[in-house]
Amino acid sequence: MNVHATLSPNVSRLVSRMITVKSWFAVIACLIMAVTFFFVVIFRYLFDADLFAYEEWLLIICFWLYFMGSAIGTFEGSHVNADLLSYVINDPKKAHIRAILVTAIELIVTLALVYWAVLMLIDEISSYPRWRTTIALRIPFFVPRLAILVGFGFMAFYSALHLYARIRTGPEEATP
Repeated sequence: MNVHATLSPNVSRLVSRMITVKSWFAVIACLIMAVTFFFVVIFRYLFDADLFAYEEWLLIICFWLYFMGSAIGTFEGSHVNADLLSYVINDPKKAHIRAILVTAIELIVTLALVYWAVLMLIDEISSYPRWRTTIALRIPFFVPRLAILVGFGFMAFYSALHLYARIRTGPEEATP
């Protein structure tokens, strides 16, 4: 289903830019991870040394990468699902209703996760100035937890866009 066709040109352009920024972030994060592991191997086997606390900042990059990738997957519809009904339902109207129901349930679940992520961040912020931090670099746990909220927020936004597009289009366009 082409979500962009159901959106206004300005919203469509904004969504395209959001996806582009997330895609570039994913590319840069993957490059940082590859370069880091390259240097870990060089330091460990050539210099018999260790790259100090690389696990801490690499884990945070992984958090952000995972949730930005999940948001991209939600937008593209390429996230993992177990949709067997699409192979069984042949009637376009029933398939359209099923698609709307599945997308609505996805949105409701994602909004619940956004709510819990907000509660988690509120709890984290309320512990200031005694924030929990990583051991060596003292990076606040707030940083990776913010990735959870931002990622679920984007997933909810994209699910809402898909729901809007499915409701707006007819059964012939909504069949998977």
